[in-house]
Amino acid sequence: MQGSSGISGFICVDKPKGWTSSDVVAVLRGVISKSVGYKVKVGHMGTLDPMATGVLPVAVGKATRLFDILMNKKKGYAAQVSFGSETDTLDGEGAVIAQTDILPTAAQLKCACSAFIGDIEQVPPAYSAKSVGGVKAYKLARSGTEVELRPVKVHIDAITLQKVNGSEKYSDTDKVKVAEFSVDCGGGTYIRSLSRDIAHKCGSLGTMTALKRTYSGPFTCENAVGIETVKQEALKYLIPVMQVLAGIYESEELNERDIKAFTNGVPVRTNRADGDVLVTIGGREYAIARCNGGKMKANINLW
Repeated sequence: MQGSSGISGFICVDKPKGWTSSDVVAVLRGVISKSVGYKVKVGHMGTLDPMATGVLPVAVGKATRLFDILMNKKKGYAAQVSFGSETDTLDGEGAVIAQTDILPTAAQLKCACSAFIGDIEQVPPAYSAKSVGGVKAYKLARSGTEVELRPVKVHIDAITLQKVNGSEKYSDTDKVKVAEFSVDCGGGTYIRSLSRDIAHKCGSLGTMTALKRTYSGPFTCENAVGIETVKQEALKYLIPVMQVLAGIYESEELNERDIKAFTNGVPVRTNRADGDVLVTIGGREYAIARCNGGKMKANINLW
């Protein structure tokens, strides 16, 4: 979307396996900057591990200022977990560090999943981007340094067992070598850690062997575009900021008499209840404003 600040909006990328989230950002920054003739700020809205695929929202221009808002939105995943072993990275690309002959039954898995619904404490993987003393945990782990990460609170809305040993038809008494789950959760949840913890709850060991993000807030698989397609014509797939925020905030068109004061950072009167609102000028997004005590003040400038 072209405004006084230049290009702005979102691109929902279907991240391929083997790409880092930073790889995707670097490619889009180059393609978009070349298309418009000037350097454009680009950033992803939530890291996906290289082995993971699926929805990776990428913000362009001033849409990058919405990082904190969109990062915390609900996310969905489809995960495959293999039981009987655990790797150092908690995924299929790591080295096996423990094995067991104990396999959970489908009934045990369902019961274990129910224990992780709601607000839970989760220990992130040692091979993660969590900071330990100012250093990324995965860098310490790769150097051979023992990494101890503190549990963090995450929220999980639902975990559903979709397939057992490759089939949707199974008995609760079936021993499970490979399971497929769908997970709905809040930001900051590590599905690798969740896979480990579900396996441990069943007295077994587990490793996440495949992961696809199916949605992230308003971004879904249905509007995700392959990276090779985006590289050819990135701006064609730019989603307007207004379209994304419409499902999150109510909007308010600013009165002409208040424009000068509001755009200079002065609170203006509003009949809105306390909370945040999307303020528009001439039908275009201008700011996320905070309403408090009958006053409205710009909080995040989007123009």
